[in-house]
Amino acid sequence: MRVEESIYIERPADEVFAFFDDRRNDGRWMATVHESEWIDLGEQTAIGRRGRMVMDAMGTREFADVVTAYEPGREVAHRSDGGSLVVDTGCSARPEGTGGRASVWLQPERLPGGVFGRLITPFVARQVRRMYQQDLERLKAILESRDPADDAV
Repeated sequence: MRVEESIYIERPADEVFAFFDDRRNDGRWMATVHESEWIDLGEQTAIGRRGRMVMDAMGTREFADVVTAYEPGREVAHRSDGGSLVVDTGCSARPEGTGGRASVWLQPERLPGGVFGRLITPFVARQVRRMYQQDLERLKAILESRDPADDAV
């Protein structure tokens, strides 16, 4: 199962990605995130950089993650491990028209629950899709309401 959603944002793609790339923003636009931070403080985002996140995902869980792909200004992907829940996630921003297209995706390696977990996969996919749509609407509202002269993301 892979779930991917995107939205057009009337802001330059570089600005959209800069917002994604700053983990301090995660709880602002993602409703399920309680905490998000880099473990490797002071480093630039790059493949291998480690972070952690506390979020609601089949209960409140803490995830350790590592950057698995990084294209500066465009895309970042993570492998997150929350014990029985291991997922690959990513976000990207690509130029489109006068703004940018923001995308987020999730692909679990495994869902907890064995056979039951596999049976509920379609339900989980619908829930994640709905959550991503709402998160992206929140991201759009935040970024489009910012003063263009404000360069502090």
